[in-house]
Amino acid sequence: MHIKGIGINIDSSAIDGDLDLLEKTLGSIQDNGFNYAEIPVHGVDAIFKGKLNWLQTRVIKDILKEFKLKYTVHGPDLLNLMDSRNFKLQKEIFKSGIAFTNAIGAEIFVYHSGKISLQEEDKGKELGQNNFSKISSTRKIDSLKKMEIKALQELAPFAKDLGVSITMENGCPELEKDFLEISKYNYGTNIEDLVKQVKEIDQENVGITLDFGHAYLASKYYRFKFLDSIKLALPHIKHLHIHDCFGKPKTSPENQDINLIQFGIGDMHMPVSWGEIPYDKIFPLLKNYNGVLCLELKPRYKKFYKYSLERIKELIESTNNNQKLKKISPFTKYDN
Repeated sequence: MHIKGIGINIDSSAIDGDLDLLEKTLGSIQDNGFNYAEIPVHGVDAIFKGKLNWLQTRVIKDILKEFKLKYTVHGPDLLNLMDSRNFKLQKEIFKSGIAFTNAIGAEIFVYHSGKISLQEEDKGKELGQNNFSKISSTRKIDSLKKMEIKALQELAPFAKDLGVSITMENGCPELEKDFLEISKYNYGTNIEDLVKQVKEIDQENVGITLDFGHAYLASKYYRFKFLDSIKLALPHIKHLHIHDCFGKPKTSPENQDINLIQFGIGDMHMPVSWGEIPYDKIFPLLKNYNGVLCLELKPRYKKFYKYSLERIKELIESTNNNQKLKKISPFTKYDN
């Protein structure tokens, strides 16, 4: 593997617009030995009603320059080019996100692939199993997916001129209601469907951010072969999100990690080797990958940033040397 570097995410809700905290977090990331950080454009309040706040962006740039780090950018969690009600504003936010990426000298802008808004379809009524069919007509889905395709075909040249690649991230099948076919309104949870969408967009600088945690959860829910899905996505991967989980999708409205962790449920974003994702089998598939490896951990695991970095380095070394990686588990009892 000849990667550009190893990074880690900055949690948007943890920063919540606090640039002093951003500065402190970047210092911790650098001190722990990472050479990339992923900046959430929404977490640093860079975009206001679709427009890039250049004054705020200048302050952010000055902070970023204090460190020897390089950067990637994560788009807003609610950014959605399949949101027909707010499409013009969504597209403006997207364009501003690309401009921000260029302004801070980054090359990757991560976008969660589009989905049908259940709130929009619901129109204020409680949805149940019986009205799921109302939001899943093939004509409706195809129309919204084509809207996203056209928008990205228009945005891609703008991004390319600024040296930015748009990377569409696969989603996570979290099921707060008893929907049997979540991929019908969130196609990006299915790797095969995401690959098809990227092929339809057909732009050199539009590819995939493959999130292994999301893909593993989806493979358990949809019952597809996890490693085969990675092979399918490989030709289109431009960025990677790395974290661990147990492959148990969340099927209830419970959102607090303190109530889910002991059951191993949900999109846990744990350090590598804490869950069940077979990274020892994944990394040999990535031998020709030359982008950034970005850990995406929840802030609750910040004491294990350096530990997580070491696990990734071991995976890279074992891959490059064609060696079998010795499995390390945090559940092995350590001597005091």
